[in-house]
Amino acid sequence: MTTPHAPPDRSVVERTLGVLGAFDTAHASLTVSQISSRSHIPVATTYRIVSKLVSWGALERAEDNKYTIGLRLWEVSQLAPRHAGLRAAAVPAMFDLRSTTRRAVLLSTRDGTEGICLESVSGNARPLHRSWSRGHRFPLHATACGRVLLAAADTTVQDELYGGDLRRYTERTVHAPAVLRDLVAHTRRQGYAVSDGELLNGVVEIAAPIHGGDGAVLGAIGLITVGTASTAVPDAVGPLLAAARRVSRSLSDLPAAPGDAVPSPRTARSRTPRPQGACA
Repeated sequence: MTTPHAPPDRSVVERTLGVLGAFDTAHASLTVSQISSRSHIPVATTYRIVSKLVSWGALERAEDNKYTIGLRLWEVSQLAPRHAGLRAAAVPAMFDLRSTTRRAVLLSTRDGTEGICLESVSGNARPLHRSWSRGHRFPLHATACGRVLLAAADTTVQDELYGGDLRRYTERTVHAPAVLRDLVAHTRRQGYAVSDGELLNGVVEIAAPIHGGDGAVLGAIGLITVGTASTAVPDAVGPLLAAARRVSRSLSDLPAAPGDAVPSPRTARSRTPRPQGACA
């Protein structure tokens, strides 16, 4: 509750923190009324704060008029030494995949019509692009991880992306909506995606989905190398798919978040090695 003489900025900060503090492991999805009750903030005020937090990305709208913690808040939280369950499960497999292929490995998830790199492990090539370093966003249409995540997204997200401006990053970037639809459908059928010089010239990315126990796609694991798809893909697909299956098995008890095909991962208790350097 606001004290009678509390400065306005202090009141706003305290109430905003109260809204975020209403969420915990036992209350990961809440309605505005539930947030109001748990934070002791009037419903009308709670609704205004929740709307602002949704627009900023700290909260996300789920099913049944409920809200969950958003990926934007996760991005900020990466400044603190806390690791999510998806990362904890994936990092050992990422190191093994790097050792097997000697290529850069990345782990990603989707936020709306963009991808976010959750973690990366350096390969033997030169540094490539900041989009493949932890915490950075990347386009779904021009990357292999992006197409894997897009293939798992609902039709609303797909239609929004296809109807928007598909930016060309190189001459090879697929920017025609009809062609992209076909590529996403092909990705869904074959179980992996390939991007050949579409985000950066001469850079090949191969990616496969990571599934939870209910079959929902929780993220994508990808390999990045310099060269051409004809030389990079044949030797990489087998190890990549094996790594994706390994991570998926370890996440078999992780449920999907309400209303999202790519849910936010849970915090894990296990300790895993920390990758060194950027993704490539």
